[in-house]
Amino acid sequence: MAEMYGAIARAVACIMDADYAGQPESAPCSDAQSWLAALAEAEAAGALDDDLFVQRIRQYLAGFQDPGLALEASAKADFHPMTCGFSVRRHGGALYVTEVREDGRLAPGDAVVLLDGRTPDEHLASLPGNPVNGDDPERQLWDEEVARCAHLLVRRADGTEEDLPVERFPRPGLAASLRPPTVEVREGAGPHGNERAVVIAAHHFADASVLQAMQHRFDEIQRADRVIVDVRDAEEGMIGNAFGLMALFFDREVNLKDLMGQQIVYTRYTERNARLRARQLARLLKMSDEAGKAWVQAEIDHVAACAGQGFVKEAEFEEDMLFPPAPAGQKTLLLTDVRTSGPAERLAAIARRAAAQGCGKVHSVGRATRGGLDYANLVVAPLDERFSLVYPIAKTEDAHEGCGLRGRGLAPDVHAPFTPEECMRDLVLKRALVEP
Repeated sequence: MAEMYGAIARAVACIMDADYAGQPESAPCSDAQSWLAALAEAEAAGALDDDLFVQRIRQYLAGFQDPGLALEASAKADFHPMTCGFSVRRHGGALYVTEVREDGRLAPGDAVVLLDGRTPDEHLASLPGNPVNGDDPERQLWDEEVARCAHLLVRRADGTEEDLPVERFPRPGLAASLRPPTVEVREGAGPHGNERAVVIAAHHFADASVLQAMQHRFDEIQRADRVIVDVRDAEEGMIGNAFGLMALFFDREVNLKDLMGQQIVYTRYTERNARLRARQLARLLKMSDEAGKAWVQAEIDHVAACAGQGFVKEAEFEEDMLFPPAPAGQKTLLLTDVRTSGPAERLAAIARRAAAQGCGKVHSVGRATRGGLDYANLVVAPLDERFSLVYPIAKTEDAHEGCGLRGRGLAPDVHAPFTPEECMRDLVLKRALVEP
């Protein structure tokens, strides 16, 4: 292995072992030796360049099933993010095409039965670790792995099969990939077909577009018999941009801080983590007004005092924010899936806590969420001038005790399993429209 790649790879493995908050509970996912050996084999074959190197590191990180982990490539890296131009979902022994973007050779419902001559299970067995989000077929995320293949055997709806070389298309940047929210009115909803439903599809919370879309249809939302909030593919953003939806979550006035209470976290204050966190806070100090400088400086002092102590038990609180009750008699349903993560998954967690506290009115439908709430407080560790590793340094108390959400997520109230028919019809939404 070229030393420049080898040194970076070993640094990543070291950080994951010595600094990542997900140790020790994620240790079984950390097959670093097999991964390093695979990199060495690629280098020996003359195939190792920046592109392949990034792919291999991202495969390794994906095995931890933590969406907070990421390798970032700067403009100095010769890396070109690519996509195969469609998305798939596993059912049984095949990967079914659910969405087609750039690659018009495929259609929703087509089944990928072989990847480079191997079944999905055989393909996974050939890899060091499991980069498709675990062994549960319903939770597996195959898009990135499909894009790494050279050939696919595709079975069409009429039973014919075709071997297709994988075409690759430039992956759009984050801003270009963000889909705007939609708000739609559906008549004839409910178990008796006499209700009016409003469906709010939130694909991200990177900005205030969801709240703005809701404000434009405020009267229709207020008058609806049921509101369906669809966050099945919402991964990006900040929780503050999702708060507007929480006006639909409660049957009485609720203070978020009182609802969630004190949250215990364990922050891993290694020397590296303390140094990286202190840098973040120093930048924040420069941007803070006089009222905020005292808090930031206190955090800087706290980090300095904890440096080198390993996991430190700390307490955190949600924002002190008051939410009004939803319209009386209105039913709220939340659609979730394995890609529901980040602020969308926090919404699901808040809805669950509200139900447990007797003030919630959200009924969830679909599949379990990503399971990314165990770890937080991301830091960025520069590896060289081209690459940086993003990883969390804190974990929840449940994760610390070995009973977190990683690998399983938050289960919905009503489970609607994926079937190939869903490639053509939105069966989860159909279920929510008539759910009693």
